[in-house]
Amino acid sequence: MHEPEIFTVARTPSKLQEMLKKRQLSQKLLDGKLVIIQGNAKNEEDVRKVLINEKGELVDQIASGLGGTPKFTPNPLRPTLDDPHVCQDSVAAITAALQKIAANGQAPRMPLLSAISTTGISQSRDIPIAMIPLYHWMLGTAHADKKIMEDRILEAKKAGWIRDFVIIRASLLLGEARKEVRVGWEGKAPGQLGDGAAVGYTISREDVGLFVYQNVIAQSGGDLVGKKVSITH
Repeated sequence: MHEPEIFTVARTPSKLQEMLKKRQLSQKLLDGKLVIIQGNAKNEEDVRKVLINEKGELVDQIASGLGGTPKFTPNPLRPTLDDPHVCQDSVAAITAALQKIAANGQAPRMPLLSAISTTGISQSRDIPIAMIPLYHWMLGTAHADKKIMEDRILEAKKAGWIRDFVIIRASLLLGEARKEVRVGWEGKAPGQLGDGAAVGYTISREDVGLFVYQNVIAQSGGDLVGKKVSITH
């Protein structure tokens, strides 16, 4: 049997399996490449189970792509999320687990951490002017969570709990897959700008996933390591 290459945490593994099958992934492929651990991505012990493989070795890469479900409040311009801290709490669980793994001598090489963040929280404008009210009023809670998540990733890099990072700042997740993605980035040093942000309205979840796989996971980060990368259609 081929050794699984992907370990993931899911509250309901059967739902994840069905979702993947609907995207034409065969059961044979899933059985050979994927191990699903039932648990909570905010729980340190559950996270630790997917960071160490069957041989007791630390994984080489970690990918995080969480987000909350919108929850409306009496003020229609100030919706919140069912879990307003899901992103920051998940990264906190990852780094806490990595600290313990390193303390146990199981981390000869710390992993690369990639995470899905959002446009609208950059030092420079990376959204169209027309979308500023939507982003800063209606998406404020989600963006505050993503910002703290990003800060915790930078802190983890500084502390040595991760080898490095790639932060993917995706536009609003809407629409169908196009396979054409515009890319920009902000430098890893505070205040240092890279090639400039890619400004756009939306991008599909499918294209975000494909971009992360092809440009981050398959290349161990490639030339995006240490960068905050904006992607959009």
